[in-house]
Amino acid sequence: MARRDGLPSALFPFMSVLACTIGALVVLLAVMALAAVDTSRSAQTEGQQRREALAVERARFEAELAEIERAVERWEDVDRAIPALGLAPDADLEAITDRLREAARAEAIDEALAAARTEAEQIDAERGDVETSLAVLESRRETLPILIDPTDLSGRWQPFFIECDDGGITALRVTDDFRYFVPADAIARDGDFGRYLRRVSAEPSALLVLLVRPDGLPTSRATVRVAREAGIRVARLPLPGDGELDWRLLRRSEAAP
Repeated sequence: MARRDGLPSALFPFMSVLACTIGALVVLLAVMALAAVDTSRSAQTEGQQRREALAVERARFEAELAEIERAVERWEDVDRAIPALGLAPDADLEAITDRLREAARAEAIDEALAAARTEAEQIDAERGDVETSLAVLESRRETLPILIDPTDLSGRWQPFFIECDDGGITALRVTDDFRYFVPADAIARDGDFGRYLRRVSAEPSALLVLLVRPDGLPTSRATVRVAREAGIRVARLPLPGDGELDWRLLRRSEAAP
């Protein structure tokens, strides 16, 4: 058999071709897998964003729905309140507004009346306390001493004191607590009281000071009339009760140089 002449041919081994093909396929699969992973992550991120947006929209929708339900309940309350105000169910807004204003004024009046009642109760309670205090003071007035204050007597007057009560008058001498009583029916320019007035009138600066007890006003009037007829200056000093007379201030002023 004749031998063929020609260039020698180098054949690439089959296993090498197969290995290159498999390697290329592996690289391609790896690239595709990485692309799929990126796509999946983007899809997940986008899906999460959509879910969050849907949650926000749902919350907003639920809030609006709740507001609508509250508005419906308020309208139902309004529908129930309109007949209670004495208005027709189809009353217009102006009529409803006027009636609400009247109701507000009535409520304000009721509140003012309630406040006035409360204040009146407080005043009654305070008045009770004041009346009790006055009663205590009134009961103590009978025993409390009465301080005679010579502040209003100027230095140019010589005071002569007479105590007036319902039974008569009592001439008083501060220096030694001398007391001389004259019955009410004996107050005249003659007799003992007349002699006392003559002694008083002998002092040019004499001032007859009548200390008038609560029941001694008629007696003081008779005494003033008789003293003025004798030409004696008269001053009246009402006493707040029936307590003992306290002459400390007067004696202190007389003892001062």
